[in-house]
Amino acid sequence: MPGQPAAERSLELTSTGLQVHLLGPPTIELDGHPLTIRRRQVRALLYHLAARLEPIPREHLCYLFWPDSPEAAGRRKLSHLLTHLRHALPVLDVMLIDKDHVALNPHRVRSDAVAFEMLSTAPKLYQNTEALQEAGRLYRGPFLAGFSLPDSPEFEAWIVLERSNWERQYLKVLAALVEEQMAQSSYHAAIAYARCYLEIDNLAEEMHRTLITLYTIVGDRNEALRQY
Repeated sequence: MPGQPAAERSLELTSTGLQVHLLGPPTIELDGHPLTIRRRQVRALLYHLAARLEPIPREHLCYLFWPDSPEAAGRRKLSHLLTHLRHALPVLDVMLIDKDHVALNPHRVRSDAVAFEMLSTAPKLYQNTEALQEAGRLYRGPFLAGFSLPDSPEFEAWIVLERSNWERQYLKVLAALVEEQMAQSSYHAAIAYARCYLEIDNLAEEMHRTLITLYTIVGDRNEALRQY
């Protein structure tokens, strides 16, 4: 089963094909139109596969959804779940499945999480204003905001871990955007990014100091004092 390096995957931000949005409240679109998948567990499987667009071992998925089931029972349940997912996705060749691994076809599916990861970890990212800003736009909110699978504690634990990882990377992007905008003397834009940062991590003292400096530069003494 092909496993492409992230750098080789498509980054086309078009409205065609299957698109899975995971950063913020999750949504699914087909050719720019909402696609409804009613079963929560089926959506959960799609979200997990879309988070990296890489092959995932069947045993990992069985443990994620049915950690207390014997291996044979877990595999049967996974086969049924995959059947439901295939039927819910009216797109040819969107799934890549063999006896050991399951994946979404990275040439047929666009994931905002994968695009964000590629942008935010690209070489010389912090010298590329456009890439930084696009990464910032892709992050609409916490990973899978508002979605849960209460009967699957392992899946819930995965959401918590992923949410923390994506948030940490987003904060790095915001910090870089603040520095980049300051270097260009775009102080009001830098203020906006700094405020976004502090909405997530209000205890970041260095960013508070940066924001005070920015308010002072633009002559907003009241906001500088309030921030202090």
